[in-house]
Amino acid sequence: MDDETLETELRRAADLFDPVPSGLLRAAESAFTLRTLGSELAELTFDSLAEQPLPVRAGDPSRLLTFTGPTVTVEIEVVGGRLIGRLIPARTVQIDVRGTGDGSTVITDELGRFTAPLPGTGAFSLRCRLKPELVTDWVSAR
Repeated sequence: MDDETLETELRRAADLFDPVPSGLLRAAESAFTLRTLGSELAELTFDSLAEQPLPVRAGDPSRLLTFTGPTVTVEIEVVGGRLIGRLIPARTVQIDVRGTGDGSTVITDELGRFTAPLPGTGAFSLRCRLKPELVTDWVSAR
């Protein structure tokens, strides 16, 4: 039996013997919708990992990410366990780095630049304390 067939059979068994209650599914969808209430979402519009999945040179390659919001763009380089980024247009603002490990808070300089430790090895997101607040998509750190 191949993996795809096995997955289909397991899904069918789970649906039959332990279905998700319809009220729970509606509640989860509502909670997901409310996660950024009052915040604008900056979507991931560029990921160098998607453009070039194999490293060009040996060592710890960097990863470039661009998040585009309605009024602000956030560019980030993930390298050596750190985030190096900038806001466009430049401004001084507090940024909360959220993740699976301990998060951190940084303040951008007058050119909109910032550096912060990568919060763990899982996914991370940024919350820019603007008016209105800007929140990035969650992305894998690696």
